[in-house]
Amino acid sequence: MQLRPYQTEAQNAILDTWNTGIGKTLLVLPTGTGKTVVFSNVIAERVRQGDRVLVLAHREELLNQAADKLAKATGLRCAVEKAKSSCIGSWYNVVVGSVQTLQSQKRLERFSRDYFDTIIVDEAHHAVSASYRRVIDYFENARVLGVTATADRGDKRNLGELFETI
Repeated sequence: MQLRPYQTEAQNAILDTWNTGIGKTLLVLPTGTGKTVVFSNVIAERVRQGDRVLVLAHREELLNQAADKLAKATGLRCAVEKAKSSCIGSWYNVVVGSVQTLQSQKRLERFSRDYFDTIIVDEAHHAVSASYRRVIDYFENARVLGVTATADRGDKRNLGELFETI
């Protein structure tokens, strides 16, 4: 899948930011402009570098959309971490995971703290909530990319609590 120029620019900015040592960055693009395509291509690049990647979301629809777009855009398939499904023992380098499932301490402790090298947070305006932070903080050395169309929160909490750059 050919990226549009602004998508290529976004992907390059994300990768360049990580290469400078900044580990947590936020991508803000309007609805319908291909955030999932951008992060799918970022994932493909990180997998080429040997990373294990987690796509974290709060709704099954978003997990399915991410898995589908990843396969269509890059050919990569992924494992699932939600409810009774587990990625442990899978040979896939990409995992789509439910924050509701992963945020439990018992579930998190199944993983070494360095299990994921990169975390993609879909609808990242939720990322400062306790459940997301529990997962992100557990994998403390992972690069984090948040993607959202709405960088503002109704409760006025600042996404800068987590993300270092936009």
